[in-house]
Amino acid sequence: ANMTVLENVLVGRHTRTREGLFSALLRGPGFKRAEAASTARAMELLEFIGLAHKADHLSRNLPYGEQRKLEIARALASDPGLLLL
Repeated sequence: ANMTVLENVLVGRHTRTREGLFSALLRGPGFKRAEAASTARAMELLEFIGLAHKADHLSRNLPYGEQRKLEIARALASDPGLLLL
């Protein structure tokens, strides 16, 4: 609802992170590397679907078609073996 386009894709990346609770709380070097890698992958996906220029926009303000593209990017963010649309 109140998330940016980039944050929406990062939610999909969450299932691929290996960092634990304590690492996230302490924000150690491993967590920072994982966060940077997730952000880079999310930006790659936004480039792929053509929404990279709107990464900082609120997703609720996107036109309907772009919201659907964002949903596809979020689904692809988890690196699925098969994606049924």
